[in-house]
Amino acid sequence: MDIVFSAIIDGCFAAVAGLGFAFACNPPIKTLFLSALLAAIAHGGRFYLLQFDVFGLASATFISAFTIGLIGLIFAKKVRCPMEIITFPALLPMIPGMYAYRTILSITSFASENDLEKQYKLLIEITNNLMTTISVAFAIAVGISITLLIFHEQSLMMTRKGFQLEEYLKNKEAFNNIK
Repeated sequence: MDIVFSAIIDGCFAAVAGLGFAFACNPPIKTLFLSALLAAIAHGGRFYLLQFDVFGLASATFISAFTIGLIGLIFAKKVRCPMEIITFPALLPMIPGMYAYRTILSITSFASENDLEKQYKLLIEITNNLMTTISVAFAIAVGISITLLIFHEQSLMMTRKGFQLEEYLKNKEAFNNIK
């Protein structure tokens, strides 16, 4: 019960951050709270997955980003807006800023350090933090991109009313035959 409560608290803080990122992008008002809800689900879900020894930070982030892509697709259909408007601000609280900061801090300490043994330790810190930053950022990008690639046709039709998939595919085939 303590893990679930901690994940909910973590999700609430992420919702505030997601709302702030969404508000900064000036989206339609109806999407602001959906972005906050998705941020809470993403960050809370990642926090929950990290409590088990099975998932690392990058894999938990990937699962959360993919899940947010799927849920964002459903929300985007309901409010008739592109799913990127809802999902991207929700993913921003999961960016590994702390690891990027520690990487830069270790680099500056490494540059000013003269002791060879401390330089080795700093080099290990630089490598660990940099690899964590890159892998988590990559997991976010791939997780959301997979959803966009799988549901590409649906994401294009999100804002159109009464648009028929068969008509779109027929026009697409006719256009491809012209080439």
